[in-house]
Amino acid sequence: MKKGSEIIEGAGWNKIDRSIAGVASLALTNYRPCPVCSKVDSNVVFELSDFQFYTDSAECPNRVDIRVHMCRGCHAIYQNPCCSESGFSVLYSEAGCSYGSKEGRPGEQIDWLQQRNLLKAGMIAMDAGCYQWDFLGLMPNNINKIGVDIDAPAIDRGRRIYGQEKIEFIHGEFESFVYRGESPDLITMFHVLEHLPRPVAVLKKLLQLSHSETRLIIEVPILENGITNDINGFLSVHHLTHFSRGSLENCFIKAGWRIVEWTEGRDYNGCRVVVTPERGITGEVKGFTQDIGLVNSYLKGWHSSVVEVENKINVIPNGESIVIWGAGSHVEFLYQRTSLFSSGAGHKFRLVDADSLKVGRKWRGIPIEGIEAIAVVDWSNTRLLISSYGNQPEIERNAMAAGVPAQQIIKLYDYVNVC
Repeated sequence: MKKGSEIIEGAGWNKIDRSIAGVASLALTNYRPCPVCSKVDSNVVFELSDFQFYTDSAECPNRVDIRVHMCRGCHAIYQNPCCSESGFSVLYSEAGCSYGSKEGRPGEQIDWLQQRNLLKAGMIAMDAGCYQWDFLGLMPNNINKIGVDIDAPAIDRGRRIYGQEKIEFIHGEFESFVYRGESPDLITMFHVLEHLPRPVAVLKKLLQLSHSETRLIIEVPILENGITNDINGFLSVHHLTHFSRGSLENCFIKAGWRIVEWTEGRDYNGCRVVVTPERGITGEVKGFTQDIGLVNSYLKGWHSSVVEVENKINVIPNGESIVIWGAGSHVEFLYQRTSLFSSGAGHKFRLVDADSLKVGRKWRGIPIEGIEAIAVVDWSNTRLLISSYGNQPEIERNAMAAGVPAQQIIKLYDYVNVC
């Protein structure tokens, strides 16, 4: 046994390590004014203490205190403090499969653009937040393609695979990257703006690059469509601004963009907006008092989801061994808000994940193993708990295919409300 901790070594089973609790790192975060109206008057609506991002790190403890604020002026909802420049570097280096588009989504986005005649031969298309370049790779080859991202490893992978002759890749901050070519005819930013600390500044940067007929497509999740039974929830720790219809509209108004089309997805939370430059006609930021009721309705539903998950956990007998499939932020929410890891429950754990970037590391002292580890588990007295929301059905199928008895699998959600 490791002195000063609760790690139990031997046979692969462990308990949570509480010896390094309370070491939230200030180096990963900094404070900011409201990202929409720039006021500094706000109140806290949600918080989590000592939140562990991904895996343990001895060099720079990647634990932060999460606080979600609501601006008293425009009522925008945002995380404060938020990721600093160094914080982004730490998170992106360990994110692995936690970032990027869901399978099939890039193809749907391409179809959507083609239906609106927004992909034309010879045009210049820029994807701001290209990450794994799947989206750009699906675009017709008669389009001049540019990918921009702050994730240096992703940009390097893109350059190796596609090269400059097919896609030009630019590494840099979204509000200050250097581009010296002709103005893009199309700029896309799918599920990126919510991750950035200064969304209005980013929109202004994209305005500077555009010409009078440029179309910018922004897609973000919005509060109005954010109620699910997922304990990760709409107030995701990965999102720095939690947009509502009102706060998103305010960002366009303040940055000098005019809304052309507004579409909200029915099968997932994606608010897709087409805008065009309206230079010199920036409007006043409005206050959306209805967002106060919206956020409180959301929190009421989120607490109900936590209660439902806790009820599923409470059926597990004290002291029983548990294999947890999923080492992402969902398992941290289980640690933060449920009794699963309480010392009184006396459980021993193994943690498995399909993400190669996580395997071989530790989460709160528990080693993360590859999913092949479940083959050596005696399931007669062990449960498998699925620590995922969107991937719960797939994990259940894969676990049963690997020999895990159905009666030993704990599903925390009766249904999954994502595509």
